[in-house]
Amino acid sequence: MPFTHVIFDLDGTLLDTLEDLARAGNHVCSAHGWPTFPIDAYRYKVGNGMLKLVERFMPAEFADDGTMFERTLAEFRAYYSAHKEDHTAPYPGVPELLDELRAGGLALAVLTNKDHAAAAPLVERFFGTGRFSLVQGHVAGFDPKPAAPITLHVLEQLGADAASTLYVGDSDVDVATGHNAGLAVAGVTWGFRGRAELEAAGADFLAGSPAELARIALGR
Repeated sequence: MPFTHVIFDLDGTLLDTLEDLARAGNHVCSAHGWPTFPIDAYRYKVGNGMLKLVERFMPAEFADDGTMFERTLAEFRAYYSAHKEDHTAPYPGVPELLDELRAGGLALAVLTNKDHAAAAPLVERFFGTGRFSLVQGHVAGFDPKPAAPITLHVLEQLGADAASTLYVGDSDVDVATGHNAGLAVAGVTWGFRGRAELEAAGADFLAGSPAELARIALGR
């Protein structure tokens, strides 16, 4: 078995959160009279954490307005916190995938750029408390993915060796996250970004379904 641990991205990998993120962003934009965006446009606004997401949907004229940014960020966090489960759901086959990996002896974790205060309740709500050894969202003191320190911190907490740990995600950010910390990366093509981006970013494996990802992780 090539891997002992699998670390998953959350948004676009385990959970389809796109509509709730888009609705939260557009709610804030509408409240300020700013342009809103189609839900699909948010596929390329998310992935680098909530601060970067807010920066991407705010009009460019506020790029240097720190006060407006902090206000907008607080509004987004408040709305998203109240509505983060409205349309969010696991991708089909993902809960079964997690159970198969655990039955195969792998330890599982989540590492996401979503604020930890939002990530941990979502994981518990949709996956319970027994499937993951660790859930790590964005917290103060660590730069967001793909910077290596937060990934190395997760490896340390798990007692995992980078050489036998697989990182799983749906974007170029996820590929860089794994590679920056010395991990092999499996890109999932069912997420927000798709196969072409993952191939261009240099993913070590590509999985078109949870069943295919299970075969990769279990070395079948």
